Parts: sequence; structure tokens; C-alpha cells
Amino acid sequence: MNKIFTIPSMTLFFILTLQSVVAQVDTANDKDAIKQLVTNYENAWNRHDPKGLADNYDNNATWVNWFGAYYIGKEDIQNHYEIVHTSYFKSSHYYTRAVEDIIFVKPDVAISHIRTGLSGDTRFPGKTFEFRRTIILKKKDGKWLILAGQNAKLNDGID
Repeated sequence: MNKIFTIPSMTLFFILTLQSVVAQVDTANDKDAIKQLVTNYENAWNRHDPKGLADNYDNNATWVNWFGAYYIGKEDIQNHYEIVHTSYFKSSHYYTRAVEDIIFVKPDVAISHIRTGLSGDTRFPGKTFEFRRTIILKKKDGKWLILAGQNAKLNDGID
């Protein structure tokens, strides 16, 4: 009777210990790589480079913009950027205020919240908008890519 309970208990102990070790892995390099992805995105936006923007996404990524439009797959996301960067975002300027957090769900999966801003949207002359982006990232072949994300426009007074 005792052996029946011992094996599951040992298995549970092993799993919990393994999760603890995984959680303690040094993530400094991965955090730097994710912050570099955020910088790469910003630079591609300000070059108005749809391919450069899409290169930050996984092939199967999804994206929801601040109006709620839903894009599925890297190709669809790149097509969206091609349309908007030849029209109302043609002379826009995008900036990153802060990477607010990077939370590792697994060694190769992270969630991050990023504060950003945008000016120069010709649909809203003279307006500067503040956003909070939520992105889920996946490390694939040693490179961090956006797997899913959503952009939320912040109302006045929201930090």
C-alpha cells in the first residue's frame, strides 16, 4: 500500500523540482533579445518597412490592432503593414516608452507589455496616441518572435 503512494509522490516531487529549476534559468540574455526585438520593430516602423515589421512575427502569428482588426499569419500581417504604411501611416513616427515587463511562462515562451506612442497618423492630424501592447513571444531556432499580440489605445489619464 505504501509503494502505491510513494511512486506518485516521488513523481510529483520530481516535476515540482524540475519546474523550480526551469524557473531559475538565467533569462538575462533572453530579456535582452526580446528588448532588441522591440527596438527592431520600432526601427522598421519608422523606416516604413512592412517586411522588416513582419520579420518580428512567427509565420503563424496573430495580431489585433487598436481598432480590433484581426490578422492571421505573418503574410496577412505584412500585407496589412504594406497598406497602412503607404497610406495613413506613411509619415508616422512610432516610439517605445518602456518595456514594462517580460514574464517567462516557459523557457521558450514569454509575455510582455510594452508602452508605445504614435504620431503622424494622417487620419488624426496633430494627435499623438499612447498605447499598451501585449505580445506573446516564442523562441524558435534561437530567435524570439511574436506569436500573438494586441494593441490597446490608452485613454487620457491611464499610465
